Amino acid sequence: MNGILHVSGMLTKSGLPMSERLSEAGIMVVKGMLMVFAVLAVLMFVLMLMERIFVKKPAPKKAESAPAPAVAPAPAPKPEPTVVEDDGAIVAAITAAIAVVLADEGNTDGFRVVSFKRADKRSAWNTK
Repeated sequence: MNGILHVSGMLTKSGLPMSERLSEAGIMVVKGMLMVFAVLAVLMFVLMLMERIFVKKPAPKKAESAPAPAVAPAPAPKPEPTVVEDDGAIVAAITAAIAVVLADEGNTDGFRVVSFKRADKRSAWNTK
């Protein structure tokens, strides 16, 4: 509050020319901005320090004795602007994607797809 009164009092002084009054006011503004950014930098440092202290890193995965066989990625098909009517192809693609993810995680037990239900046309993000 004192700084604001100092700046406003400085601008109304009749003894100084307007250029000096504006330069002193500009210096005060720059000092204030530097103070704000210094406080923000300190806050950022404190938050980074707290993250290092309180966030636990996941344990590294243990190497398996027999590595899983590498699967060569299939070449990406060219996108076609047609509407897909074959649900069997979609189910196969989803099942293959789930199998790859589970294999990468080391789960070799397998899984069974029970059912698929088509979602509404509305966005999944808007459901409750």
